[in-house]
Amino acid sequence: MTATWLPFLLMAAMGGAPPGPSQPQNHFPLTAAQVALAVSASGMPAGAERVSLLTRVVATEPEPVLDVLSVETLGKGPGDQASVRWRVKLACHVAGKCLPFYAIVSSPLSTPGAANPVAALTSTAWSGHSQITMKAGTHATLMIDDQRTHIQVAVVSLENGIVGHRIHVASLDHKQTYVAEVVNDRLLRGSF
Repeated sequence: MTATWLPFLLMAAMGGAPPGPSQPQNHFPLTAAQVALAVSASGMPAGAERVSLLTRVVATEPEPVLDVLSVETLGKGPGDQASVRWRVKLACHVAGKCLPFYAIVSSPLSTPGAANPVAALTSTAWSGHSQITMKAGTHATLMIDDQRTHIQVAVVSLENGIVGHRIHVASLDHKQTYVAEVVNDRLLRGSF
C-alpha cells in the first residue's frame, strides 16, 4: 500500500471525511401543520394534531406550496369510532421542490366534508373558477424541459383542469401516466 492512501484510510477509520469542499444540504422538513394547511385549503378541514406523516418529508425550500393530489378512505381509526381516517397524497405545486408523499388525516365524523372529502375537495378546487380550461379526455401535448433536453409527448387528460393547476394525464396508449401543469387547452408542462 502506498503512502498516499494512508491519510485517507486513517480518516475513514476515525469516521472523518476526506479533505475537500463539501456542499451544505439545503433540505427543509415539511411539518404536519403545513400539510394541514394544504388539506384545509383544499376543502377538508384538518388541524395539525389530526395529521400524521408516514415518513420524514423534505423540500428544497422552507415553505413550499403543497397540492392535494388524491384522497382515499382508510375507514374508522383503530379503537376510535368517532373519527374517520384518510390517506392523502400531496406534492409540491412546483415540481422538483419535493417528492410526492402521503399523509394520514383523521377527522371527526361531525366535521363538514368528513363524510366525503373527495366531493369537498372537488367542489372547492373549482370554486371561483368559471371555466375549465382542459376537459377530461382532451388530446394535448405534454412538454418536459430541463437544461439539456426537450421532450414532447402526445397525451390525453384524465381529469378536468384549469390553467396553473396540475392534473393527471396518460400517454395515448394509457401505458404511462404523468402529473402535469395546464398551460392552455392543448398544452401541458411537466418536469423530470
